[in-house]
Amino acid sequence: MAGGATTTNLDDLFFAAMFEARILDPLRPAMTSRNFLRWGPKGKSPAFSFSLMDDPGASVALTQGTDYTTVTDLTSTKATATAAEVGLMTTVSDVLIEVSLIDALPYVKRIILDSTLEKWETDLAALVDDFSNVTTAASTLTPNDHLKAVSALEQRDIPGPFVGYYHPKQSGELRQEIANTTAIVTAGQEGPAPMEPRAGGQGFWGSLFGVPIFQTSLVVSAGGNRGGAVFAAGQALGAYELWAPRVEIERRATLRGYYVISTACYGLVEVSDTRGQTVKSVA
Repeated sequence: MAGGATTTNLDDLFFAAMFEARILDPLRPAMTSRNFLRWGPKGKSPAFSFSLMDDPGASVALTQGTDYTTVTDLTSTKATATAAEVGLMTTVSDVLIEVSLIDALPYVKRIILDSTLEKWETDLAALVDDFSNVTTAASTLTPNDHLKAVSALEQRDIPGPFVGYYHPKQSGELRQEIANTTAIVTAGQEGPAPMEPRAGGQGFWGSLFGVPIFQTSLVVSAGGNRGGAVFAAGQALGAYELWAPRVEIERRATLRGYYVISTACYGLVEVSDTRGQTVKSVA
């Protein structure tokens, strides 16, 4: 015998499905840091030029009693960051605000802001594989490859401190290599620790041989290789910002809702090519 009082016959008496008043955020690439950039102070211009003094070379030997008349020119170069706008917008309806299980407007504001932060990190990651000097791992990235990149900077007389900027696959290979070795020197490796607010989670991997390492999946892949880098903090890469990532809302009565927009206006530039070392390993 079938039928009677069943969920099929009385389907108006219950919810079709239950929902929790929580939602998993979208997966985002990790944000790294702004501290290792060389910042140009904001001014009444859409662009900022970072000046670099050229090396006039070493002094020469002089002859006693002989007038030295050679004039050496002192020259400089510059790298210019030009700020440009980026942004993303959506709308939030009054009806959604009334019926949503979560506080819809603040949540949407945060999601849209995270998109602008992701764009920032994407543009930064696009620079780190552009250094002309390159260390290429034979296959996976090893601590030895990392140290070769650091040594290459030191051999070019680049003053520290240095930072590493790697894809999680690269930093994961470093971790595995460290785990597989019994070398006592690896005791100098420090584990991940919280750094700055970020859109997609942990962007600071740790410190290896005194070099802090950041990781994000936005590191460029080209020609079958990931293109991370080791570079001099506050020297190699520059940033100029007219306004930082922000989110704003605008009430629209005709829409019966709100516009939600996040924008930023910034420029990033490679200030000194010689102060960075691209580090490539198999993707």
